Amino acid sequence: MNGSSRWISPDVSRRRFLQLSSLTGMGIALAACVAPAPTDGMQEEPAMEMIELRFQNWFNESDMHTWQIGLDQFKSERPDVDMKLEYAGWGDTTSTILAGAAAGDLPDVFMASDEHVPPVASVGLVLDLNPYIDAMPEIDVDDFAAGVSRGFNFWGRWWGFPYDQSTWGIYYNKGMFDEAGIPYPPTEGQTQWSLDEFVEAAAALTKPDGEQWGTQINGGQYLNSAFIYSAGGRNYDDDGRECLISSPESASALQWMVDLVYKHKVAPTAAELAGSGGINYFASGLVAMEMNGQWSLQSKNAEVEFDFDIGFLPIGAIQSTVTGGSGFCCSNDSEYPDAAWEFLASYTSSDTLAEMVGRPGRGIPARWSATPAYLEAGGKAEHPGAFIEQLSWAFNDRSTLASPQFNDSWSRHYGAIYDTGEGDIAAALELIQEETNEALAEKWAAVTIEV
Repeated sequence: MNGSSRWISPDVSRRRFLQLSSLTGMGIALAACVAPAPTDGMQEEPAMEMIELRFQNWFNESDMHTWQIGLDQFKSERPDVDMKLEYAGWGDTTSTILAGAAAGDLPDVFMASDEHVPPVASVGLVLDLNPYIDAMPEIDVDDFAAGVSRGFNFWGRWWGFPYDQSTWGIYYNKGMFDEAGIPYPPTEGQTQWSLDEFVEAAAALTKPDGEQWGTQINGGQYLNSAFIYSAGGRNYDDDGRECLISSPESASALQWMVDLVYKHKVAPTAAELAGSGGINYFASGLVAMEMNGQWSLQSKNAEVEFDFDIGFLPIGAIQSTVTGGSGFCCSNDSEYPDAAWEFLASYTSSDTLAEMVGRPGRGIPARWSATPAYLEAGGKAEHPGAFIEQLSWAFNDRSTLASPQFNDSWSRHYGAIYDTGEGDIAAALELIQEETNEALAEKWAAVTIEV
């Protein structure tokens, strides 16, 4: 989802590194903004008035060079604007924005997933982009993928623009499949494995005593949603007002995930992963298949030495999988809303997303026109297009006002079962649904904007 740089001085904090990276990348452009010394007979040029925009993000050292592409592009367009980078982790984004609003200290622009935006937009903290879009018809909002846009375009208004769209797939070690004499997982243009076929292959690829695992998964709600949808279940209703996760379909999907680890024993347990000292199981050759997202291709190309490729997730009762993604919003409290909008439009333009997100393998660009760039990022993988093809049957119902409360309830109730293999999944889902619906009622009652 992130490696760490080994050459950074231990005295330089992560946030400071990002700030320095941004300043370094902007150095040449800034130098060009300094007025030349006057010569005899020449009038001195007035100094350029600089604007500083605070930009909250979860950039990290390993992919900062790709984000810098867009920062440099905007600097060439607006040399009078400095972007001050401020770090907030993915999981802290909503709480950081709400705390900043309470303190009267919001950033001008902030990075957000499709789950982060509804809770903060609903209480008036996000700039309504529609007036800007109406004034600039060349900004083609129809080019953004509908799945991820569900979290940025609601109540008839755009509250931000996404930069990527995500799906989950199977990264697999081709040598392990060849050694076991097992056909590779289905990929582009082929029919997905059934759940039973996946279990059969994973079992054949598993060796005793942890020498080799057939697969690696996690208990997070995002991945599990793919199997909930495929089983015919839902997280929410179409309007995002009611949690519907307590259903036999959802329970069966989650039981299958737990059974992979504790019944079929084809995947390491959460405890084994936690006690491994941070070993990358896939790159180390300990697992044959890893369920992971399109965002992992960049790190796979950098870290994996063997031949690998990408296949589809298996499917249950129906052909459906999950999608989502992240993007950027402007604060409704910005002192420079026009400059913030210009940055947003530049940073999510088709050309910039192709260069910054697609070609490096950081992710599938959220603009359809830029999506083909991801196909150039395969490295050793022949079929990165498997992720793109899956988008044709991908779905997203996870962008609601109570996304943080839903994820917290999920971790406490289902997460405990996934971590131990013990507990009643149906009962856990009832609690998740009950707690989420209580939070939804509270959040909808607190909405301060017209919906």
